[in-house]
Amino acid sequence: MTQFLNPRNAPFPQYGLNPGAAANGMVFAGGMAFDFDTMARRADADSIATETRLCLEEIEEIITEAGCTKRDIVKVTAYLSDDSYRGEFWGAFKAFFGDGPYPARCTFVVGIAGGCRVELDAVAALPQASR
Repeated sequence: MTQFLNPRNAPFPQYGLNPGAAANGMVFAGGMAFDFDTMARRADADSIATETRLCLEEIEEIITEAGCTKRDIVKVTAYLSDDSYRGEFWGAFKAFFGDGPYPARCTFVVGIAGGCRVELDAVAALPQASR
């Protein structure tokens, strides 16, 4: 059974999506420091490190609703709007996960909506007890 996840009841469905879903022992979640009121990057996302942390915290909130922790994240796809952000992104990503283990990750440089500079897509594995 699929469980659609939207822990803050954000207006994602209004735009034809949900920030997360759990199915077949996996949880899929997206993270973006996006303000739906302004349709732009959140004002508090004032650095790449902060924007990265906000994206990761959003993902953590989503997967928590499904019964996971950040240690259950197995794969992250990262999207950066400029390759010059890579170093600061890497530092914030590593700080979030501490001493690891770290999920597998791919990083792409792409255009991102709303003036955002970082967008993340994560996959977590549900703990065996929750399956």
